[in-house]
Amino acid sequence: MLKRTVFTTLLCFPFVVFAADVDKTIKQINKVKGVSLGMGVVGRTGMYVGEKTEVIPVPVIAYESDRFFVRGLYAGANLYQNQVVKFSAIANASMMILDVDKLSRRKLAEKNLNKSQLEDRDLSVDLGFEGLIHSPYGQLSLQAVNDVGGASKGAELRLKYEYFWSLTPELTIIPNVGVNWLSDKRANYYYGVLDSEVARGVTSYKPNQLLVPQVSLGAIYNITKNISLSGAVKQEFLPNKAQNGPLINEKTTTIFYTGLTYNF
Repeated sequence: MLKRTVFTTLLCFPFVVFAADVDKTIKQINKVKGVSLGMGVVGRTGMYVGEKTEVIPVPVIAYESDRFFVRGLYAGANLYQNQVVKFSAIANASMMILDVDKLSRRKLAEKNLNKSQLEDRDLSVDLGFEGLIHSPYGQLSLQAVNDVGGASKGAELRLKYEYFWSLTPELTIIPNVGVNWLSDKRANYYYGVLDSEVARGVTSYKPNQLLVPQVSLGAIYNITKNISLSGAVKQEFLPNKAQNGPLINEKTTTIFYTGLTYNF
């Protein structure tokens, strides 16, 4: 319960979007400076055995300036920028988390598992760098981060391409494709079986480094000059090495967000 409370608190503090990716693109479209406040909901489908989809209402808070930004679970400082290239130091918290208390006993029993054998997976607190390349044909970004919060202590690379499609002066659609590389430590922590769980009878499994493809679609509609409605949905496709883990019960995961904000 404590870990879930901490997770919800982290979600409520910054401007929540399923992945800061979508809010980041929204802010780049608007180029609005200052503070934004509002309300939204964020959710994630279950990936682990016995895990259910959870939807959480959250307050929405964002801050944007020429040098610093806070966009949900994603924040940073711009180190260098010109018309084409941007380089930033970044920090983010991952939405990947497992609260064993929330798992279905019946579903676990079907896999010959029980809660007493398992341990929670904490969210990662990542620090690293991001490079962006802008062009008339879209934006290419690469993030390199490492978990400094003590969860997996693993690294991740995130490569992504997105395009900003303005259908009307008020409505912009943001399609996005990408792939994430997870180091051995990070992949084994979230998709594998911990040594302490093996000691309690769970079958040992370590997928080691993984490539996880993803696609997403975001949108923003400017209702007025200051009020915006935004939403996004992201689908991650788990590779076979991840699906084969005894704790994993899905081939894909879906993360979604919608919110209404006012910019001051």
